[in-house]
Amino acid sequence: MAERRRRKKLNDRLYMLRSVVPKISKMDRASILGDAIDYLKELLQRINDLHNELESTPPGSLLPPSTSTSFYPLTPTPSTLPTRVKDELYPGALPSPKNQAAKVEVRVREGRAVNIHMFCTRRPGLLLSTMRALDNLGLDVQQAVISCFNGFALDVFKAEQCIEGQDVLPEQIKAVLLDSAGFHHGMM
Repeated sequence: MAERRRRKKLNDRLYMLRSVVPKISKMDRASILGDAIDYLKELLQRINDLHNELESTPPGSLLPPSTSTSFYPLTPTPSTLPTRVKDELYPGALPSPKNQAAKVEVRVREGRAVNIHMFCTRRPGLLLSTMRALDNLGLDVQQAVISCFNGFALDVFKAEQCIEGQDVLPEQIKAVLLDSAGFHHGMM
C-alpha cells in the first residue's frame, strides 16, 4: 500500500513537471527529467544573455539619472537556485544566500511613492515584522511580491507615504527594514 502511494506521488509529480516543460521528447521518466534539465539550462542561458545585455548598455541609458539604483529580477539566477539544481547546472556555483549579507534597496518614484527591494535569509515572522515596520513608517503598501524561495525576497512595486508633511528618507526605510530583519545597519 505504501509503495503504491509512493509511486502515485512520483507519477503525479512527473505529470506536473511534464506540464511545465514545453518540449518533452518521450513520455518515460528519464526523458522527462532530461528534458526538464535541458529546459532549465536553456532558461538560465537566456537569463545570462539578458543580464549581459543589460550590463553592456551604457549606464543611464535605460533609467533617468534620479533612478540609478539597479533592479533585481524575480526570476531565479544561479545564486538563488536550489543546491541540487545548482550542482547539476553549475558545478562551481556560488554559495547559498544564507551566507550572503541582507540587501535593501529603496528608490523614490514620482510624488510620494517608493519602490523597495529586500533580500535576506528566511526566518519565522519576517514578513509580519517587515510589513509592520513599513506601516509604522507611514508607508501604505499598494503592490508587493513576496518570495521565500531559497531566502526571503520582498519587492514592493508601489508604496506611498500616507502621512502628510512627514517625508521618510530612503536611508531611514532601509535602516528600519534591516532592523526588522534582525540586521543592524552593517549590511548593504
